[in-house]
Amino acid sequence: MAQMITVRIKFFSGIDKELKLENYDPSKGMSLSIPSGKRLKWALKHAGLTDFSSYAYFRSGERISTWSKLKQGDEVSCLKPSGGG
Repeated sequence: MAQMITVRIKFFSGIDKELKLENYDPSKGMSLSIPSGKRLKWALKHAGLTDFSSYAYFRSGERISTWSKLKQGDEVSCLKPSGGG
């Protein structure tokens, strides 16, 4: 059996409302216990997200992809990229 790790995902830009998360606090995010070695895409799917390409993901200030492997204590921010002109 795989060792479990804890990661935190923070949803911004109204993504929490799209996921219909009740009593969601963006400063705390959502804590997930996942098997070690899983990728961000796996964690996002288990958090309720289905469309991964519409968002930007950051860990420790660095942009990451949904294929990035997560480690114990990672905190990932998920937001909609802004645009304009």
